[in-house]
Amino acid sequence: MDINTAVVFIYFAFLIAIGWAFRNLTKNTSDYFRSGGNVLWWMVGASAFMTQFSSWTFTGAAGKAYVDGMAVAFLFAGNALGFFFNYLYFAPRFRQMRVVTVVQALRLRFGTKNEQVFAWVNMFTTSISAGIALNGLAIVTSTLFDFNMETTIIITGLVVLIMSVTGGAWAVIASDFMQMIVIVSVTVACAIVGLREGGGLFNIVENFPGDFMAGATLNYMTILYIWAFSIFLKQIGLTNNILYSYRYLVAKDSRHARKGALLACGLMTLGPIIWFIPPWFMAGSGVDLAAMHPELGAKFSEASYLAFVKLFMPAGMI
Repeated sequence: MDINTAVVFIYFAFLIAIGWAFRNLTKNTSDYFRSGGNVLWWMVGASAFMTQFSSWTFTGAAGKAYVDGMAVAFLFAGNALGFFFNYLYFAPRFRQMRVVTVVQALRLRFGTKNEQVFAWVNMFTTSISAGIALNGLAIVTSTLFDFNMETTIIITGLVVLIMSVTGGAWAVIASDFMQMIVIVSVTVACAIVGLREGGGLFNIVENFPGDFMAGATLNYMTILYIWAFSIFLKQIGLTNNILYSYRYLVAKDSRHARKGALLACGLMTLGPIIWFIPPWFMAGSGVDLAAMHPELGAKFSEASYLAFVKLFMPAGMI
């Protein structure tokens, strides 16, 4: 077993341990679904931030950064703006609903029939969403570690299930906070190395092939502006609707909900600048990604971040 594989299994064990450690804090339904409404702002913000985050950031989004430069950052800027509206208005009001679950809030707002329809339909759609996420993860791990895709999906799904069932909301929020610490630490380290290898941000931008703001294939900048405006509207609506109010139902009070939203806004504002330095550097580095990852075919750009880690970071960082 190489060091990267060992790190993954140690992390899986750590997640299961989190669920076990928090099992005694769950004494009633409110504890299980919203941590009894006792979570402090720094954990609220970390959890809200992580719910807008996935491995796609380091595969699909990194691939777009590799090809199109700055354009993909508008998506994350839309998230940051959405969290800012959370801070200004929605986060404290979500907390003041004083419900245990989002479904309960829907019942109060739209009635029992709508509650039932949403609950049953949502069970189906979220299962599909989770399956898509696990499949995407399995594709990446099969490329990096030569893991069997089916085995990866089953093991990862079981780890998340065990952690969340045994520890409830406390375990999920605690794991979100730890994931945030890991992601910030690793990506800041990668960004620093990328800046060093690329001779600074200005050199990376100058060496980027094509237009750094819009890539090499966009004929009309108006299209980018319309897309960015639409993405802003979409992400603001996504981060401020009642279905995502669970982020703030867990908060200790309205003040902690607001401060948590502001933390998520700050992290999502700074994140893209840090996350995309490695793929921007790789785009102008002369490294042949297609030759490094022929198994990805035309989607070789999605390996840009991982290829950077392989080439320039210490063992175990994958």
